[in-house]
Amino acid sequence: MSVVLNEVKQAEYIIEKGEVGNKPTSTLFLLGKYYRLKENLDKEHTFNKLNEFMENNYKNYNSALWEDIIEDISKKANKYSLREITSIGITQQELNEISEINNLKYQKLLFTMLCYAKLYNLISENNNGWINTDIKEIFRVAQVSVKYRNDKFLYLNDLERTGLISFSSKNDNLNIRVNFVNINGVFVINIDDFRELGYEYLNYIKKGRFIRCTECNRLVKKKSKHDYSTKYCSECAKKKFNEQCKQNMRKLRHKQAL
Repeated sequence: MSVVLNEVKQAEYIIEKGEVGNKPTSTLFLLGKYYRLKENLDKEHTFNKLNEFMENNYKNYNSALWEDIIEDISKKANKYSLREITSIGITQQELNEISEINNLKYQKLLFTMLCYAKLYNLISENNNGWINTDIKEIFRVAQVSVKYRNDKFLYLNDLERTGLISFSSKNDNLNIRVNFVNINGVFVINIDDFRELGYEYLNYIKKGRFIRCTECNRLVKKKSKHDYSTKYCSECAKKKFNEQCKQNMRKLRHKQAL
């Protein structure tokens, strides 16, 4: 599951859509926190809610195989906080710093790391610009691909030389510090979705080349600037297609039964 800023909003979306996702345990943990902290349910009622959610939405669900996991989540979920961050604000000064780097891949990486740094700063007032997100995840969310795995570290070393980021002095620590976080400027971009931060940056500098998925609000690259047909991200488009196929099959069976 990608970083979620507003976990309450995300939990309500998951419940409404019945989306278990690719990582059911992460989904259950989020819902567990929602039921315990937002709905104020006890662990028994939370267990029943989570079990019911899986029965309704997880194909070939076997309650016996999930019982221990759901019981553990129901018991411990209230010990963790439920994040409700509306958005991450980016200032013009920060964008100017990024634009000074004459390399689009580097710009997308800097923008992505900046968003993570500001998120962690909101979570902890003592964070001071540090991010501990996996480097692989940073490149994925930034939409930056490399030919060789070690190229990722070459890119980051190049960015360190600019002074905009720095590494921990500890050899076994891969954390990165973003050095151009501006806390006093006026926000010109507000990021409320961390799934496609590279696209979020491109959407700012290349207006009109992206749309929001009408189903899940994910940022999607248009086929062309004048493309008005794209409505869904690839994941939601596939779901819509499957739903339509099932609906057509039901209609066909109904006709055959007449």
